[in-house]
Amino acid sequence: MRDDFVYIHLEPIANLIYSRGLSVEDFLRGIPRIPTHILVLNTPVNDNLSIDNHTQLNTVSGTFNIRKYLTNPKADHVSWLDYSRPEGLDELLPEEIAELLYLGHMHTHYTTPFSYKLQNDFVFLSLASKQLKIYYRQLKNFYPVLNGSLIRHTRQSFNERRMFRRYENFADIPQTLLRQLTPILSSGIIFAFDQAFEQEKQYRIPILVVKDNAQSPIYRSRTSLYTQATQVAVLRYNMISGHWHLVITDSSAFEDDQFY
Repeated sequence: MRDDFVYIHLEPIANLIYSRGLSVEDFLRGIPRIPTHILVLNTPVNDNLSIDNHTQLNTVSGTFNIRKYLTNPKADHVSWLDYSRPEGLDELLPEEIAELLYLGHMHTHYTTPFSYKLQNDFVFLSLASKQLKIYYRQLKNFYPVLNGSLIRHTRQSFNERRMFRRYENFADIPQTLLRQLTPILSSGIIFAFDQAFEQEKQYRIPILVVKDNAQSPIYRSRTSLYTQATQVAVLRYNMISGHWHLVITDSSAFEDDQFY
């Protein structure tokens, strides 16, 4: 099965979400609005795109053009940040441009990833093998993205097990339910669609907490993530009522109250 798990890891201080299984389409559909301007952090620059004279980086403007560019299969591994003040590009100091280049090349922040001159809400870093690192100025904007991805995976997982009885209209997952997962996001969690099953008209998706091995999640294999991962909850969808429920099976995993 393709894309049979979703992995989420939160670095709370930086509002950074590292993920596997989320797509650029999930992101664009989930955020409040598509940006009107983006600064592409990839180098070398693409001569087919506009080039900002000050930063010497590519820019794309207009929501239609941005969606078309980011969802183009040929535009793989594109990293970018949005900006709301076009004049802010001209105000960037050399060291600030250097920080942007560092962000695009090393896929991590040197200082803050959010520029008061650019007023960006996101930094989107595309890594290999469908891995994403996304900085959110407001973490609340992550949960609709997660909702869309989980619905997509649920639909795919459920229907791949059936030849005739397909089900398409999965309801959205309430934001209040997804926010209940916040205390365990910093440990790293797996939505194990490879272990999902239907029972008594309910579709059940195990949620596992990943065991820390002091290695960055970027370098961990699927086997490494699953090894000694423990189930702490089940995301359950009632096929009759169309309601989602979170069933916590290990309450001790949720006792971290640093977010409240």
